[in-house]
Amino acid sequence: MRDLSVKHRSERRAVWANCLAPGLGFYYLGLRKQAWCSLLLAALPWFTILLLPWRQYPWLPLLALLLSLLVLFVSMWRARIETPQRSPMIMQPQQSWPYYLMFTLTSICLIVVWLWLLSLKSGLIPYQVQVNSMAGTINKHEWLLITRQAPETATLQRGDVVVFTHPEHGGMDIQRIVGLPGERLTVHGGGLFVDGRWQSELYLDDLLNQRKLPEGVVETTVPQEAVFLLADNRDASRDSRYWGALAVTNIHSKIAYRLKHGPHVGLELLRAYLGHSFTQ
Repeated sequence: MRDLSVKHRSERRAVWANCLAPGLGFYYLGLRKQAWCSLLLAALPWFTILLLPWRQYPWLPLLALLLSLLVLFVSMWRARIETPQRSPMIMQPQQSWPYYLMFTLTSICLIVVWLWLLSLKSGLIPYQVQVNSMAGTINKHEWLLITRQAPETATLQRGDVVVFTHPEHGGMDIQRIVGLPGERLTVHGGGLFVDGRWQSELYLDDLLNQRKLPEGVVETTVPQEAVFLLADNRDASRDSRYWGALAVTNIHSKIAYRLKHGPHVGLELLRAYLGHSFTQ
């Protein structure tokens, strides 16, 4: 037998429930159609910009944000107006916490799906550093955005930080490209020389690079389809000084962006997906 209990609806709950999920306040008032319309209208601008060249028009994400906020504010305003008109009311089966939870989880799923589609379109995926080879520049457990596909030789440049399979232990590592195919490299106590020219390495922390060399002088010519890698934390890493140049086929990704910790991480992600490249 159906429960015909009559309950009052709180105006404050109806208004602020929309902050958990756009339209949840309508669901609280038993207005299911309005609830789902609000949720879809808030999500629609974000899915629409995935079909547009947002990197050419950086204002598109801002427009999507403004439209979503407009839907949110309208939902809050409408919920405030509807509450006195619908309270007290006969409770419906859908006005219970399992349904509220389902609606909220649906909104979270939309966010996850959007981020997945954004990752596919941008070609960037999150990656957490598990090694100390770049300490001083990129520390262990930091989060990065890396390219989904392995880079081609022609796209690699000196200074790029790449994720690759370490030729000695077979694990994943990150290091910096300092030598390109055909270049003559010399590494010794005076630093790094490429084709006889000294290279300024301002990204190095002197406290982490006091030893600089395994022993003696390393001098080599980088083969074709290979690169010469050095870690920024050289005293505690094994890089091309030990095992020579690395075949490009061993490189899995190039680091595109370093995510900075703090309250603005969402903004950092947005800037990264808009096309900002990695800087040391």
